Amino acid sequence: MFTIIIPTHDRPFLLHRTLQSVAKQSFRDYRVIIVSDSSAYFPPYEALKDLEGRYLFALHNEGQGPASSRNMALKLADTPFVMFLDDDDTIEPDHLAMLAKTLSPSTKKIAFCDFKVQEEDRTQQPPTQLKTSNIAINGVTRNDVYVLNRIPNSCLVYPLEAIKGQQFDSSIILYEDWDFLLKCLKKWDIFHVPINSVVIHKSFVAGAENVRRGNSNTDKLMEVTLELYRRHPAPNQQVQGARRDLMARAGVVL
Repeated sequence: MFTIIIPTHDRPFLLHRTLQSVAKQSFRDYRVIIVSDSSAYFPPYEALKDLEGRYLFALHNEGQGPASSRNMALKLADTPFVMFLDDDDTIEPDHLAMLAKTLSPSTKKIAFCDFKVQEEDRTQQPPTQLKTSNIAINGVTRNDVYVLNRIPNSCLVYPLEAIKGQQFDSSIILYEDWDFLLKCLKKWDIFHVPINSVVIHKSFVAGAENVRRGNSNTDKLMEVTLELYRRHPAPNQQVQGARRDLMARAGVVL
């Protein structure tokens, strides 16, 4: 029923944790596609043992980034639903089971769910857990997504039909997941599934071990946001006004 796509780059300990969370799923109708763009580490054989018969592990061109890795995996996806999981995030054991109760072949919208944020320190392995927060995004609408990147990539579940012919743009330095979702929203709507079983692991930046792609390149946030506004014009006046107000608070005139 589900394909779970995991791009990874030089984070074997974190990837091991992610794969363990997938292997513990109570719902078993899934497969995993892991794409590494680094030859620095061997595949995580110990973690993959628990996924025997349910995974593909592929090596991509060195240093191409998560967008290219996801695109490679998308070519191999053939299940009714496709989801993405970052290599430092996890899902709780009943995540797929709860999704399966809501989704069916007749589902014609992109699903999204709530999530937890687990703050951690990665200077040692395994990481030290610091604080957990529950984040509810049940009120997010299609219009909201045109204004801000409101839904973490790991919280989205795409019908296979919704992503046919779509690709992640590897030319942008961040927000390629937001760009991908906006492409799909041209023809598809979203709906909320009331579950909270995705764990987004975040780390403070105090060393190389703690750097995530999401907390680097912050100086490019405005530049990329404006580029995505250009690529994906506001579908109505409400979105246009919300974008204008948001940029005005940052001192930018649209």
